Amino acid sequence: MKRVAIIVAVVALLGGGVYWMYERGQGRDIPSTPPASAPKAGTCYNVDANGAKAALPWAGDPVDCAGAHTVELFYVGQATRDQLHRLDDATGDDVKVAQALLYAQARRACLVQGPLFLDGAWHASRVQILAAWIKPATDGFFGCAVAEVTGPTGDQFAPHTGSLKGALGSDRSFDIACVKRTGDSLRYVQCSDPHDGEYTGVYIITPPEAPFDQAAVASATSKGCTTVGLKYLGLPDDGSRDDLAPGSVGPKTADDWLGSDQAFACYLMSPKPLKATVKGLGKDPLPAA
Repeated sequence: MKRVAIIVAVVALLGGGVYWMYERGQGRDIPSTPPASAPKAGTCYNVDANGAKAALPWAGDPVDCAGAHTVELFYVGQATRDQLHRLDDATGDDVKVAQALLYAQARRACLVQGPLFLDGAWHASRVQILAAWIKPATDGFFGCAVAEVTGPTGDQFAPHTGSLKGALGSDRSFDIACVKRTGDSLRYVQCSDPHDGEYTGVYIITPPEAPFDQAAVASATSKGCTTVGLKYLGLPDDGSRDDLAPGSVGPKTADDWLGSDQAFACYLMSPKPLKATVKGLGKDPLPAA
């Protein structure tokens, strides 16, 4: 296995975008309850990935979660008052720092609440956890939502029916299997279909809340996903294959790193299409399509 290749494009861990604060005020009272216009947990929407980058409530009326929808809101929280007042008092470059720390709070809360709602590890599943501010963003209320996605980058949502509450604890249909290149994107497919790569597991960089260093993150992720891939193949840690390369999806920029769980989904990528799983393949020939 080639240790230097990182095949999968860098993507954000969370959707939802960074809807930064506005209309800052000094010495103000911060409400403790969301505005009347704020959607509640259990609200579903039909929005695409771009639409979900806006502040809540999203465009279009909420829809019945029993019918077709793309996104389900599962938690509503609020950033801490001390951090909100820090933004109120910030000037110059400190404004961006305070905004980033606030969004990190929202992102971290969604990452904690998401697995509890889903009853499973979302990194291994075809879902994306989203964090979005609730208007007015100055009050620090945010919503956490989940969407079924069509590929590792989370740039396309897949409509589904019914709530995703507890879905990962009982329904294996959301498990990631293999990926296929479609234009410039990767899309999830079954490993029995022609594909270009296979999900092998998750690698987490430690310690938690480690400072971001791009070169160090790239090096650690390459080594970590190489080890995960070798184990998936049934090879020792010092084994190798020249016909497969490790790839990863996770927080590889400073903005994505802040407030993340430092987790990376690992893949084994092949330069030619495959027709079956490579799990446990060892040194045997690739199942070329």
